[in-house]
Amino acid sequence: MKKIVTPQDMQEIDRRTIQDYKISGEVLMECAGAAVFGRIRVLFAEYTSKNIFVFCGKGNNGGDGFVIARYLKENGAAPKVFVTGSMEDVKMDARIHFNKLIAGGVQPIFISNGHDLGNEKPDIIVDALLGTGARGSLDGELLNLVEKINAWRNQQGCYVLSVDIPSGMNGETGRVENAAVKADATVTMGLPKSGLLFGDGKHYTGKLYVADIGFPDELTRGDKFVLIEKEDVRKLLKPRRHNAYKYDFGKVLIIAGSRGMSGAAFLAAKSALRIGAGLVKVAIPEGVAHVIEHALPEAMTLRLEETKEGSPAYRNRERLIDYMNWADVTAIGPGLSQHDETIQLIQEIVQQLKKPAVIDADAVTALAGKSELISSVASGMVFTPHIGEFAVLSNVVKEKIVLDRIDHLRHTSRKLNKTILLKGSPTLIAAADGRIHVCNTGNPGMATAGSGDVLTGIIAGLLAQQLPSEQAAFAGAYIHGLAGDVAKNKKTEMGLIASDIVDYLPEALMDIGA
Repeated sequence: MKKIVTPQDMQEIDRRTIQDYKISGEVLMECAGAAVFGRIRVLFAEYTSKNIFVFCGKGNNGGDGFVIARYLKENGAAPKVFVTGSMEDVKMDARIHFNKLIAGGVQPIFISNGHDLGNEKPDIIVDALLGTGARGSLDGELLNLVEKINAWRNQQGCYVLSVDIPSGMNGETGRVENAAVKADATVTMGLPKSGLLFGDGKHYTGKLYVADIGFPDELTRGDKFVLIEKEDVRKLLKPRRHNAYKYDFGKVLIIAGSRGMSGAAFLAAKSALRIGAGLVKVAIPEGVAHVIEHALPEAMTLRLEETKEGSPAYRNRERLIDYMNWADVTAIGPGLSQHDETIQLIQEIVQQLKKPAVIDADAVTALAGKSELISSVASGMVFTPHIGEFAVLSNVVKEKIVLDRIDHLRHTSRKLNKTILLKGSPTLIAAADGRIHVCNTGNPGMATAGSGDVLTGIIAGLLAQQLPSEQAAFAGAYIHGLAGDVAKNKKTEMGLIASDIVDYLPEALMDIGA
């Protein structure tokens, strides 16, 4: 995992690296440029035949761009380098690398001298105009350049790679005042900046790569606010023994569904199976149990007596408690409805939990105002609310939560002493002690009915395979988002539906290396 930092945090790490560890700014700049060049080589095997433009500002971000251009030239490409301002503006470490670039046979072009970009047709653009220290709106030459870069991308399909942060974005908040480079990918240095993950950040950042450029480990460690990475998830997914059998991978009870919402139970159950749970039993009202029995033969059913409205009746209480004790994990909530009798049932069976559980959807709402009940349950519970459900759970109005999701999430997880996964972009996972994990997988196409039910099943399946609640939650969120990203690439964002996420779980697991 990588600690998430603000630009101010990163400046302090930079300062201490130079002053305390005697690693010069010139060396850090060299490493940053080399890292971006390495990424270009991975992304474009035929990069030497591409028309590559490198746009450089006059500061350290521009200095990274000079190094990138030098590496491109030394390795057979013919980059064109465009610089803002004048030669006198390029100073200190950036000037050192500017001079090395010229010595290597590349003559940068200062845009202020009147160079016409109108007829140029780049294949790849490297955006090294502004770094994380830039603030406010763009104007003049910079605004024109950013608009031109975006026009090339939109109209000609060229690939845009930003260095550290897309130019024009606020590195702390992700806010864009009037314009910012719309990147296909961003290579950020050392640690992920908060602005790349929040606000408008994800929309402008594209695929995020974090480059190790040599900052000392002592300065980059931290676990209170971190970005989940693929390797973090891979380590949790253990290979199976050749003589394994189904009970090694856990028994999941899913209490879900009601008349008109049987699909929620189906999606949760199929997801739990797809993620590797050994056995899944679905407790569902008898009037809709046939949906599971016909559509998902791998799952067992527990037919529940139902209310007149078709939701689970209170008289199922004792049977459900018995099966909760049978199961290794219980998931409660998808499609249950908010019928008064069902709410009472949920409240009472939750009090009897002795093993890990996922609390989702209608079960989250049923537990509103029951903080003492929740905190008194000893089992490893994972709550998976969307922002509306979280507002009810935390007793804070949605409008306030939107202003600071992290602070409200941290406070509520500590108060309830439970793991809480707050769905959104990005999805946030708070451990019971308030540590925050940020999940950067997923896409807008996943904002579709049933997507949350899939997530519930995934987390339940991981809990059944003996992952602790915090790890099951952040791994589940990452895998869920990655499967959604695979589905987007196959089906488009507009055409993506929840069952696509389930269907592409195996491909996501293969990508992770499970």
